[in-house]
Amino acid sequence: MSDSAGWSLTESDPGVFTGILSELGVRGVEVEELWGLDQDLLNDLSPLYALVFLFKWVGHADPNTMDGKLEEPAQPHYFAHQVINNACASIALINATLNIRSPDVELGEELSNLQAFSEGLDPETRGWTLSNSEKLREVHNSFARSDPFHLEEHRPQDEKEDAYHFIAYLPIGDKLFELDGLKETPVSHGDIPGGAANWTSFARQVLERRIATYPAGEVMFNLLAVTGRRQALQKRLAGLPEGAPERFEVEEKLQGIEERLKDWEVENTLRRHNYIGLVHALLHESAKQGKLTSQMAEAKEKMKQRVADKRAKGEAMDED
Repeated sequence: MSDSAGWSLTESDPGVFTGILSELGVRGVEVEELWGLDQDLLNDLSPLYALVFLFKWVGHADPNTMDGKLEEPAQPHYFAHQVINNACASIALINATLNIRSPDVELGEELSNLQAFSEGLDPETRGWTLSNSEKLREVHNSFARSDPFHLEEHRPQDEKEDAYHFIAYLPIGDKLFELDGLKETPVSHGDIPGGAANWTSFARQVLERRIATYPAGEVMFNLLAVTGRRQALQKRLAGLPEGAPERFEVEEKLQGIEERLKDWEVENTLRRHNYIGLVHALLHESAKQGKLTSQMAEAKEKMKQRVADKRAKGEAMDED
């Protein structure tokens, strides 16, 4: 895998993922966070097109022991490798979105062109096509928290630092597939009992088994749902006559979604803002007024102690 030059880490946040899809021109879907695998929660998000799962990456599993098997879907599908670090969120999201087969979902010009251009390409070449897309890189990076100290060159990852990875689960035909950009092909979890319409129930079992393989108490998971619920509710509301008992429930759900989308828009705006200038000005003025003397002295003592501890362990550390 290539280094991460030019690509920033992305938060596992439904507002960020919804914003990425929106700015890429996708219409008819949003991304919502799931706080559990209760079937009622999954049913409430109908139509649910895909699940995006974030987990702690512990290395490549042995294909002979992993849940599911490497298998190319028999149906037309899209699958791209992740060929650059830090891009796994967008790769998982695009792998999921480009496999949605619904007349209610519009991919938009950017992803439609990428899909058409990638026709017939192998997964690795598709991965390079995505990673070399200036539009995708620009949108992906626009949702990273502002960091004035971010360096474009590759910084080797600390071996002690946990790594996290995004993958997608969705039905292709009547089978449940796991799309992991770090694997050579999609992973098939077999036929979905009752057909594709019941895929979320089957996916829940697969995810529960996967989570159970981690040590007890491990909580570093996150599950996001790619859903068309908002548009489905809008259509349902349009078809209900005035005074129908169901209208209030549908309107209430729609209002909750609209309010959440507005909140995410504000959060994404704040996420993109660089507060370093403001913080620097406040600290500079506080220092001029002598309000940081004790804090500065305390910070210097802590740094001296850190340097002493490092040297005692035989590790080099500059006092700067």
